[in-house]
Order: sequence, then structure tokens, then C-alpha cells
Amino acid sequence: MRAVFDRKELLVLLRDFYELTGIRAVVFDEWGMDILSYPGQLPRFCRLVRSTRRGELGCRVCDQQACYRAKQEKRSVIYPCHAGLIEIITPIRVDDVIVGYLLLSHIVQGADEAAEWALARAACREYGLEEGALRAAYDQLPRTPYPILKAAADLLTLAAAALYQARLARLVPGSAADRLHRFLTEHLAEPLPSARVCETLGVGRTRLFALARETYGCGLAEQVARMRVRRAMELLATTEMTNSQICEAVGIPDYNYFFRVFRRQTGLTPRAYRQNFREIHIPSSL
Repeated sequence: MRAVFDRKELLVLLRDFYELTGIRAVVFDEWGMDILSYPGQLPRFCRLVRSTRRGELGCRVCDQQACYRAKQEKRSVIYPCHAGLIEIITPIRVDDVIVGYLLLSHIVQGADEAAEWALARAACREYGLEEGALRAAYDQLPRTPYPILKAAADLLTLAAAALYQARLARLVPGSAADRLHRFLTEHLAEPLPSARVCETLGVGRTRLFALARETYGCGLAEQVARMRVRRAMELLATTEMTNSQICEAVGIPDYNYFFRVFRRQTGLTPRAYRQNFREIHIPSSL
């Protein structure tokens, strides 16, 4: 089943969380892709890291791994990110189905400034950033003492649970959007021309395209491509399947086309994504 998020009300929650804790909050969808955040702009430190190709990759893979770990452990996790900052992630559940994740990001405790800066500097060394600029950006990050950090983690868990109760995240079985998403998910490995989807859902092309845009914010073909690439990312990270096997599993039999689509969406080749996912590890504890 697909989750439906009330983005307007959810943004109010993220804003209130930020006003209360001073920590930036992010919502990820079920695939671990960010869909909403407050504040909307990344802090300067993270913008510097992401200005490099390797740093952008590190952020993307770190987020994916964090979501995967939270899904496996089914609880809130506090961990140092690839750039040496602290983050907290917790799964969002609806009827015991994990439909997304809440993340508190870019945290510095400030308990031992020298040691914490040394960790961040070492973590970012491979990105080739000018140290003075990186340190200046690091100093601009708010400090969150451990008691507040722990309280924020507890509050995050409660907030994730409250999303369902407040109907900010919900499953809508039987709705047109749910039927569309179910069909695409269950038949992702098969050809999905619009005519076939229209016939299955019993709608015309105009209604189908409008439904896709209402549900996903993009056209049907673009969403199918996104879902196939996200599924491929999962298989690359968690299995030993060959690229040819993954192409077949996600419904893109032409490897050259798969290569182009994957690289366009992720900035990496499938091989590079698998290699980098396994090279960048989230420690088991803070």
C-alpha cells in the first residue's frame, strides 16, 4: 500500500519541531528519497560538501543506508553521517507498514569542540574542500547538547507515531492513487505502456496522466523510471545480482538504456553506486 502524506500539515509539524529544537527535519518516502524538509535550504556546511561529486554521493548513500538500517531495526537510530555530523532517523509506520522516515540532520553537540571538529575534518578530507571555508561553515552550525539531542530523538519517535494518529500519513486502500501505485509496483518488471495501465484502472489517458501528476508530481513515464531506478538501487546495495539480472528485475531489458537512466537520476553508473554504497558505512553506534 502507498502512503499519502498531508504535506501542508506535515510542513507545519517540521517547522514547529525546528522552532522547538533548532534542528533541521527531513521526511523521506518509503524508498529513502527526501520529499519535504524544514528549513528548506541546507546549512552552508552541507552545501559545501555537496558541491563536490564525491560529497553529493556520500550524502545520498548515507541517507539510503540510514533508511535501510532504520527499516531493519524498526527503531530510532542515532549515528554519525559520512561528513562527521550527528543524525537521528526513525521509521514512519502506518498499520505496521513502514511507509517513510523522519530524519533530524546536521547536528553538532559542542561538548568537545576540538574532537568533534577533528572528526568532521577527517571525514571531509577526501572531498578536497578548502579547510578554512569548511571550518567557517562548521562553526555556523547550531550546537545541540546531548540532553537536548536525546530529548529530540524521543520526540522524533513520538512524532513519527503521531503522524498516523493525526492522519498526516495514511494508507488509502482502493483509491485510484493506491490502485495505480499497487499496479506499477507489482508489475514493475513488465512493460507498462499507458494503454495497459488505462485498461487495468478503467480510466482514459487524460485521467491517467492527471492522476499520475496528482499522485507523484510528475508524468507516468517519469514515475515508472524513478521506481525502476530506486528498485535497482536497492538491488545493487543488498544483493549480488548482475546488472543484466537487475535490468530484467526492474523491467528495463536494454542495458544501455538502463545505464543512461540510472546515471541521469543518480549521477553514477550502476557499478559505481554498488561500489560506493559498500565503501561508505554507518557505524553501528555513536
